[in-house]
Amino acid sequence: MINRTTCQVLIGADLMLFETGKPPNKHTKAMGELIRKAREEAGLSQEELAKKISRRRAAVSDMENGKVEFSAWVLPYLSSALKKPVGYFFPKGIIENIQEDSLTPLEQELLSNFRKMWDERVQRLALAQIKSIANLDVKAIIYDSIDIVENQKQLENDTIEYIKKRKKNQ
Repeated sequence: MINRTTCQVLIGADLMLFETGKPPNKHTKAMGELIRKAREEAGLSQEELAKKISRRRAAVSDMENGKVEFSAWVLPYLSSALKKPVGYFFPKGIIENIQEDSLTPLEQELLSNFRKMWDERVQRLALAQIKSIANLDVKAIIYDSIDIVENQKQLENDTIEYIKKRKKNQ
């Protein structure tokens, strides 16, 4: 059992402090605020969320108020019920630093710009475009282009030959 109220964790090059004392603490309160925000965005009452995650309404209230440290088994249920990724429920600085450390500079730039988009609908549109580009069959496009270029070249040669014949006949 940890007797200290804070725990130092090294994440990448950043040393972060997490409060690990008895709830409510900074960490559980921050997670609770994220749960409340997601629940409200989903238009659910505490009672409705409780039913979706097989908990009592009081348990949801305790989570939202940072009064409890809930188990990792609750996160997938929250994620599914509130339509948020699991990482959403971790306060800024905890999960983002872990994930972003493994990203290339281009991936970090893409993610940074994606987060700047003002509306989820715009984010979804951008994601759809990226998926379309990712699923593009480049080889098929190249092969089709080769056929088009060869056909165009043949038409040009035929046109040149036609012009030469007309010129000779004049």
